Amino acid sequence: MPGAFALRDVLAGFPGGRVIVAVTSTPFKCPPAPSETALLMHDFLSERGRRDRSSIALVMPMGAPIPPSPAASEALLVAFAERGIEWHPEQMVRELDPGRQVAKLADGGELPYDLFLGVPVHRAPTVVAESGLAVDGWIPVDPLSLETSYPGVYAVGDVTSVGTPKAGVFAEGQAAVVAERISAQIRGTDQSADYDGHGLCYLAFGRDQVARVEVTFLSGQAPVGGLDGPSQELAADKVRFGSSRIQRWFGRSWSELG
Repeated sequence: MPGAFALRDVLAGFPGGRVIVAVTSTPFKCPPAPSETALLMHDFLSERGRRDRSSIALVMPMGAPIPPSPAASEALLVAFAERGIEWHPEQMVRELDPGRQVAKLADGGELPYDLFLGVPVHRAPTVVAESGLAVDGWIPVDPLSLETSYPGVYAVGDVTSVGTPKAGVFAEGQAAVVAERISAQIRGTDQSADYDGHGLCYLAFGRDQVARVEVTFLSGQAPVGGLDGPSQELAADKVRFGSSRIQRWFGRSWSELG
């Protein structure tokens, strides 16, 4: 969050130039987010008359923008081509040289930049890493029950090695399973809830267009996903989705957060 607010102030005075959107490690929080950032940066620069003197490059470690959903990946690649966004697959930025203003890639190559928008290295919080539950930085869990190696102890969300993207919608689905299992244990009833690996996310294409990507990650199976949109109707659907989560999680309406 501090980075987002800092970027707001940087963008306000950015005259245009070479923009790099890059992933710096795996896993990272949300597979669609870097693509969204590149597309929204195109809109931002275009609306301010700075796009013609700018370039945008997207650097990601995967061979496709959203590997579980070929349809979403294809739609993004078409959007990149239409907007002149450079696509650098199967690459990661390992280091920045601010003096020379270049990003150093894992394969030894370099990309010059005037503005670098990086997805930071994702790590479990220190309290998790030092808890005794983590192995190689993440907490192993049963992929169906989310139970750790300690009976009655569960882990959900982006601290686990369950194999789903480290995004909030997956944490929400996992938490519902754990809550049902704990409730069943207290009641002495059957613990039938299993995690289905399903989640959805909204993908902003810019130009007031939003798509919805639904994906399923099941242990031992290749992930699968589909695509709806992009459309303006799904942009409204995204607002409703966000509003419902704000109300559910925090008991507040969207307007109260301003």
